[in-house]
Order: sequence, then C-alpha cells, then structure tokens
Amino acid sequence: MTAQSQLLQEDIALCRAIMKKHGVSYAFATRFFPEQKRDGTAVLYAFFRTPDDIVDVGTDSREDKLRRLTEWRSRWHEHVRGERNDIPVLRAAATVFAQFNIPSDYGDAFLVAMEQDLSVSSYATYADLEGYMYGSAAVVGLMMSHIIGFSDPAALLHAKALGEAMQLTNFLRDIQEDLETRGRVYLPLEDLERFGVTVDDLRSGKITSAFRELMKFEISRARQLYDVAQKGIHYLDADGQFAVRLAGALYAAILDKIEAADYDVFTARRRTGRLEKLWLTLHVWKTQKRGS
Repeated sequence: MTAQSQLLQEDIALCRAIMKKHGVSYAFATRFFPEQKRDGTAVLYAFFRTPDDIVDVGTDSREDKLRRLTEWRSRWHEHVRGERNDIPVLRAAATVFAQFNIPSDYGDAFLVAMEQDLSVSSYATYADLEGYMYGSAAVVGLMMSHIIGFSDPAALLHAKALGEAMQLTNFLRDIQEDLETRGRVYLPLEDLERFGVTVDDLRSGKITSAFRELMKFEISRARQLYDVAQKGIHYLDADGQFAVRLAGALYAAILDKIEAADYDVFTARRRTGRLEKLWLTLHVWKTQKRGS
C-alpha cells in the first residue's frame, strides 16, 4: 500500500473546515495561493491542529492525552509508510508530504513538541524556548517552504524565522490563556527575572511598568524575526510570495494591537478585524508591486 497519489476532495474539505474554524488569519492569507498550494496548506494546518487539540482541549488526564498523542504519532508513521490509509487528516498529510517532498522528520519534530507540552510548563532561557519552537513553529515554516517552492535553500532559514516570529506573537497575545488554562508560561523565565516580573504578576493580570518593559523587549524580539523572514521571501516561488508577506503582516499587526492597548493582553484577545485585514491586504499588495 502507498500514499494516495492525489488528495481526496472530502479530505480537502475537512482540512479546509478545520483551518477556517481555528486559523482565521492563516485561512485569509492562504486565499492568495494557487489552488494546489492552498489545498496543501489546509492539509498541513489540519495536521498541526489535530494533535494540538489532543494536548490542549478537553479534560482528559495528562496520561490519557499522552496515550492519545502517542497513538496519533504511531498512526502517522503507518500512513507515511503506506501501511494504512484510513484516517482522513493523516491520509491527506501523507499525500501532501509525498507530493511536495516534505521531509517526514519535520512532522516528527512537530509531534515531539506537542508531547513536550504535556511535560514542560516553562522555559528557563530563550535558547530553551527556541528548542521547543523548532518543533512547534519553525518546522511549520520549513514545511510551508516546500509547499510554496523555493529557488535557494537559504529560504529555509528565513522561513524558520517567520515560524518563530508568529509563534512568539501567539505567546504574547495568549499569556493569560496559556497560564490559566494550560498552566504554561512561554516567556523565558530569564526575561521575567531581568525585568522584575514574576509568574504571579502574570497571573494577576496587572499592567505594571515592569510588565510593559518586558513586553516591549519581547515585541522587539518578534519584530526582528519578522524582519529576517521578510528578507528571504524573494527566494520563494513567485506565486506564493504575496500570501507569505500577507500572513506575516497579519500576525505582526497583532503586536501593534497589543501596543495600542498599552500591553493589556489580559482583558481582551488582541486581534485584527475584517476591515483591518482588508486594509493590510491592500497595503501589502501595493508594497509588493513597488518592490517588483
């Protein structure tokens, strides 16, 4: 048995529905991919989202979640090897990995990061966090580079930066949710100590001068990663460049929203509205036209 040579329409529809429900900005940006790349992206999103939900959704015990995640990883390996073909998201993912020559190691790295979420609740240093983000975010950028196509392997370094930038943005936006719902702190503890912020301070949701300085530092770090990512987009195939620029702009705009709210990420989830997305789309399009 081998992986499907073509994606099944029902599998594509399922993956699109998952992305539309959970990844609003992601789904918006992918509208600007050609159809094959758009479908491949939807499949990858579903491949990421399903194990993420195993870890973060529901009231199962840690042991039960680990069991389900281990089983999911085993089923993934079986689909990659062509030993089974019966789970829609994994069936579609195995097809996409084969079609776009995505290294299967990337999929494993992501699943390892999901397992790490069940045992690690904080990271002492940024280097430690980077190790986690390789699996949780950098490989997402690497996989997407294969979906889009690239002219130079240097593209992969920039794609890795974009994955990390978007992940850091999520961490900053979701500080309270990650702590209260999942018991996790994704800001490096060395940074909290440097700026005089404690985990209890985060839990209390107070916007202190120390917290503002911490957020300014982390936002600057994320923006540096966005800058690195933008400098490598020209390595990507032309028909995928606009969507990547737009995805980066949509996520980076969340940082602007956090700043505009005086760094209050506790009383509301900072996000861009539909009109803001449309404005950013036009802005990115004009910027790309000027640069071409």
